[in-house]
Amino acid sequence: MKYLNNIKLSLVVATFVCTGTVFTGCEDDLTISGPTDKLETVDGVYGYVRSAAGARELTPISLFGDKAGTGHLFFELTKAAEQDVTVTFKIDKDALVAYNEANNTSYEMYPVDKLNLANGGKVTVKAGEKKSASVELNINAGGTIGSTYAVAISATADGGATVSTNNQTYIYLVKPQPAYPVRTTERDIKTLCFVEVNNENILNCGEYTMAKDGTAFFDIVSIFAANINVDSKTGRVHVFCNEQVSYLLQNADKIIRPLQAKGIKVNMTILGNHDEAGMGNLSQAAAADFAKELKAYMDIYGLDGVDFDDEYTDYQTNPSPGFEKRSRENYARLIYECRQAMPDKLLGIYEYLGSFKDSPNGTVEGKKIGELVDYMTYGYYQNQASYPNTKGREANFDGLPKAKYCPTPLRIGTELNGGWARFNEDYIRDMKDSGYGLQVFYDIKSQDYDYSPYFTAIGNILYEDKVEWSGYCYSRTGLSPIEGMRSIYESYLGEWDATSSNSLYVYIDEENNPRWWDWGGSQTFDIRIEEKEAGKSFYVYGWGTYPEITDKYPLVMEYNDYDGSISIPVPQTIHEADEADPITWRMLWGTYGKINVWNFYDGDDYAIPMKGSISSRKLQINGAGNRWAIDPCYEEDGKLVPPHMEVKYHVSENYTLTKR
Repeated sequence: MKYLNNIKLSLVVATFVCTGTVFTGCEDDLTISGPTDKLETVDGVYGYVRSAAGARELTPISLFGDKAGTGHLFFELTKAAEQDVTVTFKIDKDALVAYNEANNTSYEMYPVDKLNLANGGKVTVKAGEKKSASVELNINAGGTIGSTYAVAISATADGGATVSTNNQTYIYLVKPQPAYPVRTTERDIKTLCFVEVNNENILNCGEYTMAKDGTAFFDIVSIFAANINVDSKTGRVHVFCNEQVSYLLQNADKIIRPLQAKGIKVNMTILGNHDEAGMGNLSQAAAADFAKELKAYMDIYGLDGVDFDDEYTDYQTNPSPGFEKRSRENYARLIYECRQAMPDKLLGIYEYLGSFKDSPNGTVEGKKIGELVDYMTYGYYQNQASYPNTKGREANFDGLPKAKYCPTPLRIGTELNGGWARFNEDYIRDMKDSGYGLQVFYDIKSQDYDYSPYFTAIGNILYEDKVEWSGYCYSRTGLSPIEGMRSIYESYLGEWDATSSNSLYVYIDEENNPRWWDWGGSQTFDIRIEEKEAGKSFYVYGWGTYPEITDKYPLVMEYNDYDGSISIPVPQTIHEADEADPITWRMLWGTYGKINVWNFYDGDDYAIPMKGSISSRKLQINGAGNRWAIDPCYEEDGKLVPPHMEVKYHVSENYTLTKR
């Protein structure tokens, strides 16, 4: 938008943030990323206002309760300055009036007496450089809750910088809102979930609540992950956000803010990214600079803290200029600088190496690492290390109490069947009794699993309370909830389309003679699940290869209300001989034998139940494995035989059921 073209420099900006609040929008780093056609192409040096962390125009900033906000503005030139350029920002009501007139809007200026610029709004672009240092815009609480305001900031410059005739206008919105909710009773043990935002929406973490008071199950949710990277041209370390993280930040008012409104803290994980920039090799000056940039992200996007994960950095044997040799002391220095820059933000550490070299330690300026961090966790999940071997690990960090450590993180994605695989309640109980203060989860997949039974198993131990699920989930980029499927007894009732992962069949030659057994591929059949004993068991009609038998004589399926799973005992008798049908029918495991023979197997060695659970809004049932099917049979002349062999396929292996 054109505005005040014939002056030395005058641009409108609004970039603010609030502690515990804010807005949306960010770009991948702090370099110029706006349209180049907005800049003059004639010879000269032109400058304009930028927001740290790349916050976009009309980003909504939410002020919660009496919390203040902070914006971070800097000035950038199209070319390196030949001499020092002095820039002065100012709060400018006239700029907002001009914006409203040009855009047919009617934004009301946020109360000016609640706004101020640090250092009088003055910054400098040093000779030979293109960017100034940032200046903070402080936004104190004020205005009417529920109203939407705007803030405009203009800037003037001397020292040879000329305003572009296509200068841009930047406006940010300010939305006063009620204070964050707080728990009526403080928890001794906090819960933290790392969310892989390449696959999952963090909004899903807000759909789980405690049964007694309706508060959120999770205390902290961490966006996994933004990166630490080095600029190959300048050598400066900076924050990098991939497309998925950028999307989340750009929609912070719709994704981050709803979680915070439920009392959940939202952090951002910083992860190495395959270049030399890492947590363990920054100099003191580089650590302080990186901490300042992290603060801008915290402020501008209203984040509550930073979690550090020192993986994937390519630490050089001979560091490049500006880097130091990797050390735990350097890592501790970074945490100290972050604590100095962000005294009110959460700082967490994810460490996973037995050697400890991926974690900070020591004392910086008289502060032990245990005093500087809010929490740490050992990232070896239940499939990699047993709890007894991780218990006590916190003693290896100077001044770190058990109350700040998690020795039992839980991976809850597909790899471990939503967390149930190798899950041990005794470890969680002992962790609580031993005085540890954090329970960590990783890789939630709410579109695949109903976690309420799993979280309840943990909640009963930690809080003597159940965990409830709303029944809704969000796709990775979804802003509206979709209905999921609960792992409750009632969800299993009804009609289903069942598809086997494979099948076996008899090959028939041209003379109609059976020749051999072979694979037949997936086959689909219909089943019906009805109530047997409410809350405990079901009848399953129509299973498998011989529906004329199983439609009359259903399987019995059992329900486990602990984890919401089901099991079908095999073998089982589905009909005892009677006057109407003198045959006793049993369901047994079978597989192919010689030509035109189906072999059944009985006895304790073949007492293998089919087990299943609801995931991905489908019912997954696992069989006995490769080339095994469950079929009805009866005894004839001392042999177990099927109803007949006039079938082509025997459905086998595992099964996916979709509800009609």
